[in-house]
Amino acid sequence: MTSDPVTTLSFTLREHVTPYDRNKIFNLLNRGGFFYPHEMAYGMGLFDEHLLRGENSSYQFMLYEAEDRILACGCFGLLPLTDRRYHVHWLAVAADHHGQGIGGKLEAAIVARIRTQGGARIYAEISNRPYHARARAFYERCGYRPQIVIPGYYGLGDDKLLYVKDI
Repeated sequence: MTSDPVTTLSFTLREHVTPYDRNKIFNLLNRGGFFYPHEMAYGMGLFDEHLLRGENSSYQFMLYEAEDRILACGCFGLLPLTDRRYHVHWLAVAADHHGQGIGGKLEAAIVARIRTQGGARIYAEISNRPYHARARAFYERCGYRPQIVIPGYYGLGDDKLLYVKDI
């Protein structure tokens, strides 16, 4: 009988980021293998906006860390002009921890946080490129369902898939 790697790994959940997390989060996005450079720039822009505006930011972060290393991080927030609708902007897991359940635990923690804030529905958007097949499978395992396809949204032959999860 083998043990679950996630239960044997000692890590903690943190619900706030600091300026000292910037390089760690950049490295997480860069080394994870699932973000293009322009997507990493977007993710870091959300981080910078959060630091600049603090609690007034529409972007929230949650992360798992072990000692001084970020193992997984996610960015989410309330969608403006909606009734209790949230958006998961991105989730990332350290490459050497893929497939160990940390991403699922992070997603569940984000859902719990959104639920305490009164959220009723969560959206996540993902490209239909083969590059993002694992991300689509991840969201489906977490209970998101594909809702809308917008052909050519990101570029020629690169459709946007909008996933939805009711909570």
